[in-house]
Amino acid sequence: MKHYKTVPAKNLRNCAAPDPMLESAGPTRGMPGKTFGACAPALTGKRRLPKPRSTADRKRKKLSLAIIGAGRLGTALAIALSRAGHSIELIVAQHTGSARRAARLIGGHAVTASTQQVRRMSAGPELLADVIIIATPDDAIASVAGELAQIIKLKPGRRPSANRVALHTSGALSAEVLSPLRTHGFSLGSFHPLVSISDPRTGAEWLARAFFSVQGDTQAVRVSRRMVHGLGGQTFTIDPQTKALYHAAALMASPNMTALVDVALEMLTRCGLSPDRARKVLLPLINSTLDNLSAQAPAQALTGTFKRGDVSTVKKHIEAISAQHLGDALEAYILLGWRSMKMANHQRASGALIEKILRDAAKRARPFT
Repeated sequence: MKHYKTVPAKNLRNCAAPDPMLESAGPTRGMPGKTFGACAPALTGKRRLPKPRSTADRKRKKLSLAIIGAGRLGTALAIALSRAGHSIELIVAQHTGSARRAARLIGGHAVTASTQQVRRMSAGPELLADVIIIATPDDAIASVAGELAQIIKLKPGRRPSANRVALHTSGALSAEVLSPLRTHGFSLGSFHPLVSISDPRTGAEWLARAFFSVQGDTQAVRVSRRMVHGLGGQTFTIDPQTKALYHAAALMASPNMTALVDVALEMLTRCGLSPDRARKVLLPLINSTLDNLSAQAPAQALTGTFKRGDVSTVKKHIEAISAQHLGDALEAYILLGWRSMKMANHQRASGALIEKILRDAAKRARPFT
C-alpha cells in the first residue's frame, strides 16, 4: 500500500470541480480490481505488440507515466506503452473500478485512483511521473489541467524541472489548453493517434501501426515522438491553428464512415436482410474498397454507377430510396453522388444528365435536421 500526505479539505474546495471533469472517454471491460494503491495482478492477452528493437533501446526510452482517463483510448495507451517498456505509475478514472480494470490489463504496479482520491492527494511520486497523459473527453481537458496545477505545486525554493511533460490526446485542441501546468515546470504537448479504438486490447495493437499527430513545446514533441516510435507508430505535425479542421477530417474518414455504413444497413434491411446478415454482406465490399484506397488515390479507386456514368441507374436509385422514405439515405446519396461526379470528371453528356438528376432530387429532399 502506498501512502500519501493528505491535503486538508479546505485547501481543495476552491480547486475541486464537478466529478465529470476527469471522466474517462469510455468504459473498459475487465475484472474487478483492488482498492486504491494496491498492485494489480497481470492479465495478459493472446497477441503482443512488436517489442522494442533491443534491450538497450528499451532501457533508454523507459519513462514513468501517469494516465488520467481510463477509457478506451487511455487504457489502450496504457497497455501499449507498458508493453513498450515504460512504467505506468498511476491510472486515474472517474470511478476507481474503471482505473482498476485498466491496471489489470497492463499488470505491473500501477496505483489506481478515482478523481475524488486524486483531489485528496498531495503531489505524491505518481503525480511526479516523467509524463502525464490526459486522455479524457475534450471538454474536460482544460479543467483537468487546472486542477492538476493546483495539486502539483512546487515546494518553496524548488525550481521547475525542464524535463517533465504533460500531454493530452485530443485531436481538436492545441497544447495550450494545458497552459496552467507550464508554470509548474511542464513542457506541454498533444499527441493524437489516427486510429479507431472500440476495445482497449485490440486498440493497443492498432497503436503500433498508427500515425500520431504531435504538437507542442520542443521537449513535449521530442518525448511524444520517442514514445510513438517505441510503439512502432509514426508521427507527423500540423499547424495548431488547423487542428479543428484536421480532427474534422479524421471524423469524416472514420466515425462518419461508420454512420454511412449504418445508413447502408438500414437500406438493406428494407430489402429483407437482417441487420447482422446485412453487415456481413457489406464487409467484403468495404474491405475491398479500403484495399483499393491503400494502393490508389480516391479518383482511381472510385468504382460504380457514378464512375461509369449510368444515367438510368441513378434515376432508379433515387426512386427506390424515395419510395422507402429514407431521408438520411437520400441526402447522403445526393451529396456523395456530387463528390463522386467531381472525381469521375465526366466529359460526356451522361455527366451533365446525372448532375441534373441530382439537382432535381436535392430540391425534393427534406431539409437537414
